[in-house]
Amino acid sequence: MLTIPCTGSSSGSPLERTLHSVNSVLVFWFFAFLITGPKNSHATTALLALSLVTLPATLRIVPRIWNQAAPWLVGLSVYCAYQIAYRSIDGGLDARIDPPSRYLGAIPILFYLARYGFDINALWAGMAVGSIIGGVAGAHEVWVENLPRAGVGHHPIAYGSLLAILSMSSLYGATIFRERSWRILLSIAFLAGLTGVLLSGTRGLYPALATCMAFIGYRTLRQAGVARRTVWIAAIFSLFLTIAIGSQIPAVKERLLETQREYAEIYEGNLDTSIGHRLQMWHAGLFIISEQPLFGLGPDITKRQAATEAFMEEHQYGPWVLRIYDHLHNLYINEAATFGLIGLSALAGLLFGALKGASGPTRTMISLAITIILLEGLTETILNHHRLMMTFVILATLVRAQIILDARTPQTSLKPSCPANSLACDAASNRKPADNRVHP
Repeated sequence: MLTIPCTGSSSGSPLERTLHSVNSVLVFWFFAFLITGPKNSHATTALLALSLVTLPATLRIVPRIWNQAAPWLVGLSVYCAYQIAYRSIDGGLDARIDPPSRYLGAIPILFYLARYGFDINALWAGMAVGSIIGGVAGAHEVWVENLPRAGVGHHPIAYGSLLAILSMSSLYGATIFRERSWRILLSIAFLAGLTGVLLSGTRGLYPALATCMAFIGYRTLRQAGVARRTVWIAAIFSLFLTIAIGSQIPAVKERLLETQREYAEIYEGNLDTSIGHRLQMWHAGLFIISEQPLFGLGPDITKRQAATEAFMEEHQYGPWVLRIYDHLHNLYINEAATFGLIGLSALAGLLFGALKGASGPTRTMISLAITIILLEGLTETILNHHRLMMTFVILATLVRAQIILDARTPQTSLKPSCPANSLACDAASNRKPADNRVHP
């Protein structure tokens, strides 16, 4: 699992120990109330405030942070700078530079956490509790309030996407912790979160969930010493078994039947369906990209409607499709049509920067989040949702801060009584666990 700065809460000045504890609480708070909390979390606001207050003390370690976190810092800075500059110049939707400006706040937070630290178990516990709360709240909406899809105050797609990241991370954690209590907690969190995701009725998440679970199963079997060929056979079998079982869940079965009906109508020439609307938007988006490849048309949907009016009429599409949706239901087409291929490249740099330089369990945690974003992005514009984007930015920042803390912690200071478990201490000191299982 992710290593723990075992000396973080037991050494240093009283102020440093206090800040370490406060940071741990705030990290837990952010993820525990990710679904049910306010749009802009008080936890990130508090972390940003603390990072600005302590900025003079963190400036000394900026060179070391840069050496270990340059890909993420560059990727985040370039993406946000391009978004702010583009929106300010274009002026569409009254500029709306607030979201990318908030994401930039992750940079001083990274400096701050790399200096004062936090308990990585707060991240795992927060994700587990957030998954349980979100899943139970979604189940209550569908099973008790009889709503058609779970959303818990969000759009069902945004709700399902957030919960997918929490539940898949919980499943991964359940496979790498050695303590039974952690395994039980994370397993419950996975099941509760998965229930909420399925009840959200977000069809675009089904391939992402299947891929993540197959990936986690593959890693678990490989680290148990199972032959590669056997692992592949087991992974493929498990994937088909998961699909077969999942397709029998009422909420999933209903959405799959709806998908079949929509394909049948599309085959007969009727594009007035959810999937049909997407096909029209994707075609229109590709047309926009061909006309404005570098910089796109901007976020103002009225420009999009005017630029595609003749195109939509020529192909006998419904022009109202581009009025009822403010995005094109495809992450890649929407980003390129809105901000150009340069904007799409900036987004790719952000995702690459989050992954570059990460290793072991930290890389796996980010990989799961990126897998969900990229696969669901084929049919949804999920990063348009501010909370989901902020979640990814904060998660990548926490992981990067933890990598820096691990590199700083001397091996001689590690103690068997680490806060998490012996596996954490083994990982922190680059030793294999007692059962000789290779750690992911």
